[in-house]
Amino acid sequence: MKHWRARAATLVVLLGTALGFAAALPHLTFTTKITDFLPDDSEDRGAQIAALLAESELSRVMVIDLSMGPAASGSGTAAEQELSPLPTLARSLVTFLRTQPDVAVARSGFTEADTEAMLAFLGAWPATTFLPRTAYTDEAARVRLGKLEEQLGGPMGVVVRQTAPRDPLSGMWEPLEALRGSRGDTLIDEDGIVMSADHAHAFVFVETRSSPFESTSQRRFRAVLEEWMASAAPREARMQTSGTAQYAIASEAQIKGDVNRIGIISTIGMLLIFLALFGSVRLILIGFVPMLFGSAVAILGCQALFGEIHGITIAFGTSLLGVGLDYVEHYYAHFVLTPEVPAATTMKLVGPSIVLGALTTIIGFVGLGASGLMGLRQMAVFAVIAIIASMAATYWMVPRWMPVMYRPPRTLGLVNRGVLALLARLTARTWGRTSRLVVVGVALAATAVGLRAVQFSDNVNMLVDDAGPHVIEDHAVRARLGPESSSFAVVTAATDEALLTAIGTACAELERAQAAGTVTSFVPLARMLPSREEQAARLEAARAAAPRLRALMTELGFVPEQFQAYWDGIAVAAPKVLTLADVRRSPLAPLLTAWVPAQTTPIALIPLVGVKDLAALRAAVPGASIIAPAETIVDLFRGVRVRTVVSSLIGFAAIFLLLLARYRSLRKVLVALGPAVLACVATVGTLVALGTPLTILHVMSLLLVVSLGVDFGIFFVDTMASLEEAARTMVSILTASLTTILSFGLLSG
Repeated sequence: MKHWRARAATLVVLLGTALGFAAALPHLTFTTKITDFLPDDSEDRGAQIAALLAESELSRVMVIDLSMGPAASGSGTAAEQELSPLPTLARSLVTFLRTQPDVAVARSGFTEADTEAMLAFLGAWPATTFLPRTAYTDEAARVRLGKLEEQLGGPMGVVVRQTAPRDPLSGMWEPLEALRGSRGDTLIDEDGIVMSADHAHAFVFVETRSSPFESTSQRRFRAVLEEWMASAAPREARMQTSGTAQYAIASEAQIKGDVNRIGIISTIGMLLIFLALFGSVRLILIGFVPMLFGSAVAILGCQALFGEIHGITIAFGTSLLGVGLDYVEHYYAHFVLTPEVPAATTMKLVGPSIVLGALTTIIGFVGLGASGLMGLRQMAVFAVIAIIASMAATYWMVPRWMPVMYRPPRTLGLVNRGVLALLARLTARTWGRTSRLVVVGVALAATAVGLRAVQFSDNVNMLVDDAGPHVIEDHAVRARLGPESSSFAVVTAATDEALLTAIGTACAELERAQAAGTVTSFVPLARMLPSREEQAARLEAARAAAPRLRALMTELGFVPEQFQAYWDGIAVAAPKVLTLADVRRSPLAPLLTAWVPAQTTPIALIPLVGVKDLAALRAAVPGASIIAPAETIVDLFRGVRVRTVVSSLIGFAAIFLLLLARYRSLRKVLVALGPAVLACVATVGTLVALGTPLTILHVMSLLLVVSLGVDFGIFFVDTMASLEEAARTMVSILTASLTTILSFGLLSG
């Protein structure tokens, strides 16, 4: 009766877990956010800015590149190019996108309606708002008035005649000119559509409401695009895209592929191994219970603690299938090879080893969680919960369901006899003290040579497959858009007004750096977003220049009285002041949002092109943080690697002390740790010999090798009372190694 009550208790726990998982399943949130794998050190400005860049509107923008296929690209005369259906196709796409609920902004170039709306907004502010103080020098004013004369007689004459009386120096056109100039020379604006100079490509820029890392929403949006192409575009039309979202989609597809591949192949492989060695369907079903129980509890725990589960955590958790079976396999080997011993008694024999092995593995994963990456922290939490739950299920549930009558298969007996014979031969000859010292010395020398020759790389870009279709397509589209900004001048402030002041300071410094040749070009945000203080200074400059400006007008044939609206405007005692909030509510907002995103922390991102010397530019522009994302990521991950190594050494020391407290024998501790340490040395040596630099993933993998490998050492040390017992443990280590290799090894495919 007591036996059945114990079984009933295990069923209640399993059923409760299954019902809880089923109830939580519809509410589980999965993500592929890359920001989870960016260092989240709140004290590191580089980490702060990297996170802001990843979460800003800039990351939400997708560039859609339309072309008419290889045969039509860049071919034909100028007249044929004018008849190209690309502009019409791009306009149709913009109109379509603006009807989609997930689209916040869809645009291309400046349409006539866009220009009218922008001019209406710009005209609502004093004429001096957007005009730099340098415009009031005699030379600059003469040039501007000469340009005004040309415009009055040109195709824009009707519009200019309406705006000139209040704005003779064309100040309200400054933001539009700055926006057009930010595109560079490789793009042209064809009646509101941005096109390549050869008319072969038309570009549409779309910002989604959903995060680029919400792969479900992004897949749905991409399906909408493909459906539109199939139904509305000519057959020869081609579409390529560039943006963060397609990396997220590709990552999710890779993760799902890994999960499916690892899950299916691992499960089949483990079933075959169990069936061959233990010969019982019942043992197979019982053996998978701790693994499934641990995975379910870990998923629920991560959802409760983090509010979402990263796809990489799921892929990593799938690879833990083999690890979750280690404890069961260790117990099974002893139970199957000694069927005369009751199941509960066998667990009392191997249980302390299983618990100690779980503790050392947990210590290793705690070191992984100390890396400073939210994604790795979640992986560590998942692993710790899964290991604890699997170990508890193995210790408490498995023995209660083991068969009373069991006939071991011949396969396992053959393996056991072979291992026993091998151990007998290895132990027949005792190594002397000198031989042991020689072996230890050679191992230490090899370790020293390997550590001296090892090279590290913190460039995470090497982890991205450059041959991936999404990477190739992204690079191709970006190349057509012209020189890409590889650096940013990042400005942050406490308030919006302080941000505008900081933008003005940074842009003035960048202008001087540009004149010195340190940077080729940058987006002149200060021309579009003057601070309150700068607007006041511009007004005073206009008032001071009024007499000279009147004289210049007379000299050039203008009648100053025709610009009375301008003179009245600069005479107003309390003129209207432009704020950042005004701009964010204006028709200019969609064009500026990527550079001045609406963040909790006011921030501006000024793209830089042609940075010659980052150190020199940083010295020349103290008013901003000059960030090269590729360099910043390398620096950040170097810090992560150092922290991981330090935490690994601390974890290794903790494992050493734990084993020393358990065994109270330095020899047993060294025997338990030796195989895992030698495995790390051999792995590093192999990578060094192959010329492969170690990345943060290698460092973390070595940490896992130690924490998992120590389990096998513990299992062996705890069962050295006789050769027969040691042989059974070696059989369990062999089967555990096969299942672990099967799961983790598939990650390399």
